[in-house]
Amino acid sequence: MLFGCYRKTDANDPEVLAAAIAATLAEFTRDVVEYVTDPRTGLPATSKWVPNVFEVREACEKRLEMVDVYRKLKEAGYVKQPDGRWKKTEAA
Repeated sequence: MLFGCYRKTDANDPEVLAAAIAATLAEFTRDVVEYVTDPRTGLPATSKWVPNVFEVREACEKRLEMVDVYRKLKEAGYVKQPDGRWKKTEAA
């Protein structure tokens, strides 16, 4: 999906690049990979050029950090509102 969103790459060896990026993505959970490769939310939406291995890893790690922040907010009693803001829930 990721490479299909870009024009033909000028990579020295596109097969090696694809294998290296696949190996990098394999280190992350499915939800992180889906987010990072989705054309609506991930690298295709934020990068004009085919990303290199470093950029893919960086995007995955950034997504992991955001997932951790969301988890901590939920544990602290916050709920994400439809407008994207977080609001502390009322104690019962």
